Amino acid sequence: MESTPSIHSFSHDALGSKFWVRIADEDAVYARNAAEAMFQRLDEITRLAPDAEGGPVAAVNALGPGATCQVSEDFRSLWDFSSSFREDTGGAFDCAAGPLFQYWKARGDGPFDSDDVAWADAMKANREGLLTAEGDVVTCVRAGRRLDFSAVIRGFALDRMADQLENTWGVHRALIMASGSVTLTLDPPGDSNGWRIGVGPDKEMRLCRYALASRARPLVDARSGTRAVPEGPVRALATSALEAESIAAAAALLSASEVEDLVNRGCSRGAWLSDGTKTGSLGYYEITDRA
Repeated sequence: MESTPSIHSFSHDALGSKFWVRIADEDAVYARNAAEAMFQRLDEITRLAPDAEGGPVAAVNALGPGATCQVSEDFRSLWDFSSSFREDTGGAFDCAAGPLFQYWKARGDGPFDSDDVAWADAMKANREGLLTAEGDVVTCVRAGRRLDFSAVIRGFALDRMADQLENTWGVHRALIMASGSVTLTLDPPGDSNGWRIGVGPDKEMRLCRYALASRARPLVDARSGTRAVPEGPVRALATSALEAESIAAAAALLSASEVEDLVNRGCSRGAWLSDGTKTGSLGYYEITDRA
């Protein structure tokens, strides 16, 4: 009789989310120690949150014109990816558009007025500000830009946690999740062909060595300075959680044709739009009723 694989589950609160890790086919004590080390790594990454006191993002956002500060390797990795992804989306997805993020957070859900002076000031600051990075030093060339990695930091954290789990602890059969928004799968338990991942209230798919992310909350389009509200959940698939979370966020801003172009810029990417349209790798996956 085939034995049921042992799966150990652990959780940790960070970045306003519940992070989960499920480790399969390992000794329980070893699995717990590996999970605790992963969560320590996660706590290091929380310093990249914009409100983390003494963190590198807070330090960069406090720079005046001509001032510099030294940043961490994690910061530079996320900066480089975000800068590249901004170009890939034609400027729609921009983690340095902090003045616009702050404007929309403060104004709430009332009708938008393009003559709003506060909005014009945010657009001007975002347009004229300039931050540059060279090595581990960031320079504020012109004041105005402010960083906020909140839309992608959970995916970044999952990738770094998985890297530690595999390369430091030698654990390869695991699933890591940030709330229900981003899931990263490594090898599945036992002889399964993938981890069962829920998609919406009654569907599921099996994934191995892929990440799935979803986005349903509003996001600011840095091109126009306006807020985009998805009609329903937008989902994305990629081989890294950072890519998946970024694509899901960008897909909430872009047109269907722009999303297709974005997906095709990389390998093994896919997107599932709120109207049911599937592009890229998602078109090859079977979505089944949840058992």
